[in-house]
Amino acid sequence: MKKKDLIIIGAVLLLAAAIFAGYKIFGSGAAGKAEVVIYLNDNVYRRVPLRPETIVIDQGNGKVNTIEIREDGVLMRSATCPNQDCIHQGEVTLKNHTTRPLGNWIICLPNKVSVELVVEGEQ
Repeated sequence: MKKKDLIIIGAVLLLAAAIFAGYKIFGSGAAGKAEVVIYLNDNVYRRVPLRPETIVIDQGNGKVNTIEIREDGVLMRSATCPNQDCIHQGEVTLKNHTTRPLGNWIICLPNKVSVELVVEGEQ
């Protein structure tokens, strides 16, 4: 190989590393493309874009869940379940959905309500 070839290969590798580092630092841009999927009895109850809204699920049998959607996340605001685990699971956000113990989910087992934060481009 000639010296020019090595310089070109080095420049390409440096550019690839810079692009990779920028992607890791600033993200892929998918953060604004997210939705909340609410499940009731293992069926999709509603899909909602990630924007401020409060959704009350009243099953008519004393089981009521209130879900608060914010610009950057979702949380279970209140629930009639006895243990309140879904409340204590906290908020799922665009920043913490990959590091939380339950990932991008909030689950209320007694009321059979689940909430998932889905970020486009992530599986």
